[in-house]
Amino acid sequence: MGALPLLVALFFAVPLAHAQEKSIWERKLDGDARRETFTFSARQPNYIMGTYMSSPNPAPYTGLTSSTGKKELDHAELKFQLALQTKIADDLVRGNGDLWFTYTQVSYWQTFNSETGAFRETNYEPAIQLSFLTDYKFLGLELHTFNAGLVHQSNGRAGLESARSWNRAFGEFMLLRDDLMLSFKPWVRFPESAENDDNPDIQNYLGRYELRAYYSWRSQIFGAMVRNVFDSEHRINSELTWSFPIVRRLRGIVQWYYGYGESLVDYNYKMNRIGVGVLLTDWL
Repeated sequence: MGALPLLVALFFAVPLAHAQEKSIWERKLDGDARRETFTFSARQPNYIMGTYMSSPNPAPYTGLTSSTGKKELDHAELKFQLALQTKIADDLVRGNGDLWFTYTQVSYWQTFNSETGAFRETNYEPAIQLSFLTDYKFLGLELHTFNAGLVHQSNGRAGLESARSWNRAFGEFMLLRDDLMLSFKPWVRFPESAENDDNPDIQNYLGRYELRAYYSWRSQIFGAMVRNVFDSEHRINSELTWSFPIVRRLRGIVQWYYGYGESLVDYNYKMNRIGVGVLLTDWL
């Protein structure tokens, strides 16, 4: 079940701190709410890592051939994430409700491939959202922030075999309890005509929601993500992350992905990948 057991453990088993000072998650979310408009900040961690995938997916790359005439992808490649945000407007709804533009880009680079050395896949994800601070209590958790918005995600490709894109409306509930943060993010896909839909079955693989959990402990952050948990055909998406200090402000990251949907070109392909790298920015 991938990351699902860790999500449960983080809620029920991890001892939670009871310090009076604000947790890393409160500082992050409150700091975002106070941020000036049109100033950029990290939306999520930004990183570069070397990765190894157990079984690359050659199907979308019919044009990639080696000197032997066979389609070939290296198991090892570099992975980058760039995640930025900027506030567009403050307090649009009765002194609450900030309008944000966010942008996330994830790239997979076949750096060590002697035949191509090309970027295998890049996913682009711009979004616009309204963010509200709240103080509702729920099962011992505080619903600290609610986001609602529109998101487009694509890989910028053309052609039937590798073009991928979809548009969604989403809500996001961010719940805090001391050093634990939970995020529940359901979405609804906007329908497309049959002739324009690059991936009509994408929701069968990426699901209709995303669950994330993060726990901060002694300058380390443990994270878990799952999508499509209850799918009858077991097309789960799961990711585990661990970030930690190395020296001064330099931090390392370890990431494991298992299941479908790691990238758009592989949305219907089961991936097993481990990566190790460095963070350019962490949550704070």
